[in-house]
Amino acid sequence: MTQAVLDTNILVSAAIARGNEFELLELAKEGRYELILSTGILEEFEGVVSQERFGFTKNIREEIINNVIKIAKIVDPKGKIDAIKEDPDDNKIIECALEGKADYIISGDKHLLKLGKFQGIEVITTTKFLELL
Repeated sequence: MTQAVLDTNILVSAAIARGNEFELLELAKEGRYELILSTGILEEFEGVVSQERFGFTKNIREEIINNVIKIAKIVDPKGKIDAIKEDPDDNKIIECALEGKADYIISGDKHLLKLGKFQGIEVITTTKFLELL
């Protein structure tokens, strides 16, 4: 089965709108691919959706996060990567993908997309991944 890590920006987009990113979560729920996440990605996701500008209540935030956790395989990356110098925070996405033996990283982040591929893991957009599925 295809395995993919969704970047935090993809998870946030899925939480706020029913577009392509939301569709990615639905496809994971249906078992079309295995969603791989790490506690670091989930913590970042929780931090972002907790921002006032999104207007989510505490209960809604918890529901959103729990729904994502239910459909994801959670890994705890052991190694540290220093592949993205411009935004070192993005390295946690690569670390998760390596630990979870993912085939793809799905992101809208220019630093990650610029990599194209890292140790055999392709970094692609939501649209490209939907086409592959």
